[in-house]
Amino acid sequence: MNSSEQLAGKAARTDKQMERLVKVEKPREAWQLRLEIPLAARGGDVVARLAGAEVDYDSFHLGPIELQVSFGDRIAIVGLNGSGKSTLIASLLGRIPLSSGSQWMGPGVVIGELEQARNQLAGRNEDGTFSDATLLEVFMAATGLLVPEARTLLAKFNLAADHVNRPAASLSPGERTRGVLALLMANGANCLVLDEPTNHLDLPAIEQLEQALDTFGGTVLLVTHDRSLLDSVRITRTVTLEAGRIVSDLAT
Repeated sequence: MNSSEQLAGKAARTDKQMERLVKVEKPREAWQLRLEIPLAARGGDVVARLAGAEVDYDSFHLGPIELQVSFGDRIAIVGLNGSGKSTLIASLLGRIPLSSGSQWMGPGVVIGELEQARNQLAGRNEDGTFSDATLLEVFMAATGLLVPEARTLLAKFNLAADHVNRPAASLSPGERTRGVLALLMANGANCLVLDEPTNHLDLPAIEQLEQALDTFGGTVLLVTHDRSLLDSVRITRTVTLEAGRIVSDLAT
């Protein structure tokens, strides 16, 4: 075989090797799969209501508040730090007692709340101490999923073996927030309550959250200072607070 034939043969083998390499599928990258929060069965037309509600919490006074949230409302709650946004949410959900007035929650409301989900994944015991339970164990307890399904779902949120076998209490804030998104995806809701949801999230996770919120068919209560998030998510009402009072409630 002459040198020309040898070169031609080598080139042919190289072409075949390249062809095989091209056909190999790339491994699935984190965040390649779309985040979707399942819509739980709808309850009544009214999700929650505050009537003449006032709250004295530490040295802060909220109210009086008149606010009704109807199914399908997508409400942005805005205001300066300390204006009462988180206290308003807690009052609306019946999490803190009212000094006066009334609070009512509609039947069949299934809340998907970031802060509540964070607490579920914090790995805390009832006495406030941290347990040694792994992320996988805590996640399975919160969702009812079996090991294979729980591992698969957590992996979609870039929480692989080196995360799920660690104590849940040892997760970073960003890792725990990704676990929270996985928890919302597993359990579903018909009312999402999101208080500063982009804190501790990286850009791919924020983009996934924006898409999930935009396609979610239930009620959304959103507290955020993230202007980009507000611009990206469909909002039907904007409630503005100043010094514990609602100063505007406008359709958008």
